Amino acid sequence: MKYHIITIEREYASGGSEIGTRVGLQLDIPCYGKEVLERAAEKMNTVPERLVQLEETTSNSLLYSLGMANRIALGERDGLSEEGALYVTEESVIREMALQGPCVIVGRCAGWILRDREDVLRVFIHADKEFRKKRARMCYGIEEAKVDNILKRFDRRRANFYRANTCMHWDDKKGYHLVLDSSQLGISACADLICRTAAGEE
Repeated sequence: MKYHIITIEREYASGGSEIGTRVGLQLDIPCYGKEVLERAAEKMNTVPERLVQLEETTSNSLLYSLGMANRIALGERDGLSEEGALYVTEESVIREMALQGPCVIVGRCAGWILRDREDVLRVFIHADKEFRKKRARMCYGIEEAKVDNILKRFDRRRANFYRANTCMHWDDKKGYHLVLDSSQLGISACADLICRTAAGEE
């Protein structure tokens, strides 16, 4: 393959996690998503649920986001808050996963973390609102009355977490090799395009 590591950032309910799973199956390589959080929890001697709470704190605090982004950019790692320690631990887990061999990693700034490697394909998945609302209801059981707020909440959380830890905008197309609209292309076609690109097909 031209690219050995595939990282996927995605809008909530755009199908990014499913696409990652399909890419892993088609290329016969592991796909990591929640596993990053699980391994980080082991390293931090806590449970994944606690780390989800910390991510919520990170993404909801503007002051934290600005301060953390600055410290990470300057390479400062000593005396970090618990939220900062989470990012550093997740970074370590992601680098370990990448060293183990070809894989797909969904979310958690993996593309940014592995930006020094030339064999990493960075992908962003988005979709129109109606497509995402339908998937949120069908795949995650979100009630119709709550779906708009859920979409906004999770997108804001992901965007803020990304910005806090990278100083970059989560959905800036300049940060990715492929930006795919799953509502127009479909889940299967997105997975196929990623596989072909990773293999270096014209």
